[in-house]
Amino acid sequence: MDRADREPPVGTVDVERILVGYDDTPAARGALDWATAYAVRNDGELLVAYVLSSAFEWELAAIQINPDPMRHEFERRLRDEWTQVPRSAGVPYQTRLLTGRAAEALLRSAERERATLIAVGMTGRGTLAELMLGSTTHHLLQHAARPIVAVPATWRSSSPSDRPD
Repeated sequence: MDRADREPPVGTVDVERILVGYDDTPAARGALDWATAYAVRNDGELLVAYVLSSAFEWELAAIQINPDPMRHEFERRLRDEWTQVPRSAGVPYQTRLLTGRAAEALLRSAERERATLIAVGMTGRGTLAELMLGSTTHHLLQHAARPIVAVPATWRSSSPSDRPD
């Protein structure tokens, strides 16, 4: 794919599209809150993505459990309670249930969906744990072709002055 295939023509106005990696943790809730506030300020839209581990699905298949009911439940949560924040703010959003390793799935989705940036939550594990255990955020920072916003779990937008630029 050459550069012309990835970028819109000069002079066109695209909607700011923010991909949010979401897993219903405090860190992910902080990222969704930040991304919602950013979208409000910049007339953007969200793409809220949950990544199912391929290994988890293989494990279920190995013990002969159909993963489809769980997939449907994650899809329902994405449509309902997990996206309450952007819905309440009137921010347009779409949801995606992805499969694979989290960082790689998010990077593929960002490219395919032409996201302008990726927002993820930061855990408080620190550098040593990231080196030993790996980190979705670390992998994204190393391989992304677009800006990454790593939001602390404690971030909450309480007023327009707290919203990101």
